[in-house]
Amino acid sequence: MVEVYPAETELMPGFGAEQAIFSSNAFASPFSATHAAISVPISQEEIERIATREGWRVVRCDREGYFDVIEVWVENKLLLEFLPPSMAAKYVEFMQPQNLKKLLAEMSEAVAV
Repeated sequence: MVEVYPAETELMPGFGAEQAIFSSNAFASPFSATHAAISVPISQEEIERIATREGWRVVRCDREGYFDVIEVWVENKLLLEFLPPSMAAKYVEFMQPQNLKKLLAEMSEAVAV
């Protein structure tokens, strides 16, 4: 489950053993540094149909040949990357520790040159 609240809503940590606190801040930035990649059991076309119906930006993105995602900008502010079955396997393969180590090594070499 992913919960989405109006953009001015802030979730803040509680105090001690308290749960999260909800607050409202009309001056909050409309964007966030947080996003999630989520595997979903529906097609790219279905994702696009839902996003278009809601008036949200939706675009298929190639992440430098490593994998593809469908960027969906919820309320045109919050990024969720959706991975339909046709994209999920390549993403999961790329995210394996040995592949991430290889990528980081290649990036280090490129910076050193």
